[in-house]
Amino acid sequence: MAIVFEISGPMAMFRKPYTTTSSVSFAFPPPTAVAGLICAIVGISHGSEGQGCSASYWPEVTGTRVSLALRKPISWLRQSVNFTNVKEPQKNPRIQIKHQFVANPRYRIYVAGGLEERLHSFLRRGAFAYTPYLGVAYALADISHVANLEEHPPEDDGPLAVDTVVPWTDGIELNVLESGGAFKETMPFRMDDTRRLLESVTVLYATSPEKKIVLNKRSGVHVTQCGNDVVAWFPAW
Repeated sequence: MAIVFEISGPMAMFRKPYTTTSSVSFAFPPPTAVAGLICAIVGISHGSEGQGCSASYWPEVTGTRVSLALRKPISWLRQSVNFTNVKEPQKNPRIQIKHQFVANPRYRIYVAGGLEERLHSFLRRGAFAYTPYLGVAYALADISHVANLEEHPPEDDGPLAVDTVVPWTDGIELNVLESGGAFKETMPFRMDDTRRLLESVTVLYATSPEKKIVLNKRSGVHVTQCGNDVVAWFPAW
């Protein structure tokens, strides 16, 4: 069984960690952001009231696996944001920093195992414990429960069109022509309870839900059929 819900909002910003002054965003939430979102919904505290870099929810997500699909084409918004100038406030009390945002995003998230049952109890009531947001606190998220779906193995062992982001493995063979091209990105996958990065993951994705990632071979990737969607799962945390 997998629980499926969608998140959307006017904007999102999932900052790439290597960017400094000008903040650049991933096109969709990395697995680490999805973990934080799930824990916010079910009410697992990150513990940052005691220590700013704390992420004490990570042990709670053990055994949870997730997947993510784009439900709207990726569109970018670039805007300068006013910040307090803490370095030289005597010269200028404010400083403008350029940001890249995802405009009007909508994502579908699949969750199985681990926190699935606790998540379902909140989603079916349209409730959450902590305010969910899309990467930054001022990008509030709307959440809607889609369905609870049984998982089935794909019926065909041949080329398969996948509806979600695909975790990359050496056993994957991409059909570039049928996919119409694809983007490849390395993202954070797992952190410890002090937000230290433990593991990254490389993914393949298309920038529009109308385009699918077509795989000739998918060795090493857990792929299931959830309703009408073909879902490639990230490994369980």
